[in-house]
Amino acid sequence: MRYLHPVQMHEKFIASGRYRFFRNGQELRKTEAWTIHEHPDGETFIRIDVDSRLEDGKSILVEALQNTANEPVRFDIHYDNAKFEGGIKTLRAAYSIVEGRMQVGYAMNGAEREYLEIDLPASTLIDLPLLVFRGRAIAAMARRADQAIPLFAPAFEHAQLFPGIARTVESQVEYAADDLVSIGKRQIETRRYRYADRAASYWIDRHGTVIKRVNGFKQQEFVVLISNYARQQF
Repeated sequence: MRYLHPVQMHEKFIASGRYRFFRNGQELRKTEAWTIHEHPDGETFIRIDVDSRLEDGKSILVEALQNTANEPVRFDIHYDNAKFEGGIKTLRAAYSIVEGRMQVGYAMNGAEREYLEIDLPASTLIDLPLLVFRGRAIAAMARRADQAIPLFAPAFEHAQLFPGIARTVESQVEYAADDLVSIGKRQIETRRYRYADRAASYWIDRHGTVIKRVNGFKQQEFVVLISNYARQQF
């Protein structure tokens, strides 16, 4: 697994895993590996390596700091895609949430670094488009199904969407059932959530980790499965 900064001596291992991606049963040349470590103050530090260089040229390295309530307060992104003609080829971005504002410093395609700020309403849900974060976001959307949800979805692949979209949404996610999911020789207890249009379903364990995702798009089935899943026993 690649990373921006190595694990430090004061960090305690919490969990790690790797997501594998399939289209119509065929494994893609793409993985999303991650680790979670805890700092002495109880905050957690997450490292993510999205390696799709052999599939579509994309490489994303992310480091994220979460507070003791498992809410993101800072995340740094190194995005590269030399094959993306007309789009973002390189991006170095740092997002920080300070007193209800999202502060973003970034340099895109080798240009000089720029800064901007975005107001975030109270109780804004940060929905990072990486699977290690999506479990908690999906569960939160299901819990708040009867509310209008202020949501900020960071975007770092398309220049026209950067740095992300802030909007108020009505949740389209609902709890479906409790399921056992087999991963290799292991059986993992999960809660299954699905979007109301049934386009996507997520199986999430008690730690908020996505174990499996299935969605359909243009008459194709896309499946994501976790592998190499390890977690500190408490």
